[in-house]
Amino acid sequence: MATSTVVVARADLTIAGALEAPGGSDPAQIENHFFKTLDQYQADAVVLDLIVPHGQGVAAIRRIRQRSAVPIVVICSPEDESMSAYRAAGAVACMSPPIDPMRLKEVFRPAGRSNGLQLPADAMPSATDTLTFSGFVLQPGEQRLIGPNGAELALSAVESRVLQHLAGTPGVVWPAQAIAEAVGPAESGDADQAIGPVIARLRKKLGTLAGPAGQRLIKTEIGRGYMFAAEAVPAWPATSPARGA
Repeated sequence: MATSTVVVARADLTIAGALEAPGGSDPAQIENHFFKTLDQYQADAVVLDLIVPHGQGVAAIRRIRQRSAVPIVVICSPEDESMSAYRAAGAVACMSPPIDPMRLKEVFRPAGRSNGLQLPADAMPSATDTLTFSGFVLQPGEQRLIGPNGAELALSAVESRVLQHLAGTPGVVWPAQAIAEAVGPAESGDADQAIGPVIARLRKKLGTLAGPAGQRLIKTEIGRGYMFAAEAVPAWPATSPARGA
């Protein structure tokens, strides 16, 4: 039976039950010790204990997301009003005591370390969710990208899926293989060769609509994958600029 390695941490990224991190209470040393532990033990998930919130939960999730794609499960009070913010920041689930071990196992079941992060289906935007980010509006159902000035461009089916996938998980570094598997159907051949050209076309279209700032929205993390650099949120109701002229 497969086993999972889970790191339990607090909002300041100190690890529950661990010896004091080198550097004592220095935040930078604590953070370095946390990520060193993730790498050393090849953690399958992080359980972030926010039962006693101190207003640092969202910041902690974002700090983890900036350097790791490991799934994050938040343990918090059922009355915690920040649950949606935790999810938006990158947590895959929020759970409240008592914790059901089977549910927890289902949330962070190992994805296969070679393939990177796999989020539960309910943590991802649906195929028709309209997203907004940095003045853009993405309408996946219509395969349309609208720029900050109201101009729009058509996207191919795979471009739309890849952009929605990246924009829906800002701050997460996705290996090319994980992107290919997530947007499906699986591309044949080498994932880097399949996804790389899609990323290039998306950057060009983002740049056409918003210049260099648009191109920089999709970052390449050398040797790791691709990351979206702006936070996207659902746009309700979905609207598009008036046409005509």
